Amino acid sequence: MALRLLKTGVVVALIFLGVGIFLMLIGRILLISAAFGVSVWWGFGIFLPFGPLLFRLSYPDLAPMSRTFRLFAIPCILGYFVLGGGSLSGSHHGRFFTQKQVPSGPANHYGMEKGAKPSPTPSLDERRIANAKEMERLRAWAEALHLKQRDLLRSDAEGNKAFNAEAAQYNDALAKATAEQHAIWPNSPAQPAKKK
Repeated sequence: MALRLLKTGVVVALIFLGVGIFLMLIGRILLISAAFGVSVWWGFGIFLPFGPLLFRLSYPDLAPMSRTFRLFAIPCILGYFVLGGGSLSGSHHGRFFTQKQVPSGPANHYGMEKGAKPSPTPSLDERRIANAKEMERLRAWAEALHLKQRDLLRSDAEGNKAFNAEAAQYNDALAKATAEQHAIWPNSPAQPAKKK
């Protein structure tokens, strides 16, 4: 019985669709004939984008019958969708109004973002290897700074300013590396000299 009602509803929906399309075609034909009645250019212009709109605005007294048919077509098209004809096109008519369960987040948590995992603490051997590489890099940097200082003229204000900024960066890096070295090696070797 339900299947028979469903098929009847689909047939009625298709009838509404057919009548709506038929009314729209009649309205369009009336508009085209009115446009050709004015001139050949308006007749061809009706097929351009915004052509029908411009024709209706220019000659409002020639297009009322066309508008009547198109206005009667609107309830027919709406009746097609209301009666469930939209299910023929592959859309799922019943799913629009059903509620779906949405998974909720954890109760003890404000955001859904996962926290960053803390990086594992390096072992003492890994810290010693990293510190030895940093000290070697600082020794090479100290030699490069010594060569720059030797070649720098006292009258070169910009060069002296750049050298002093680089020397300050070197001293900061050296202080950090030295503090790390004292923390991991109680009896640390001699350090490269600080640059002034």
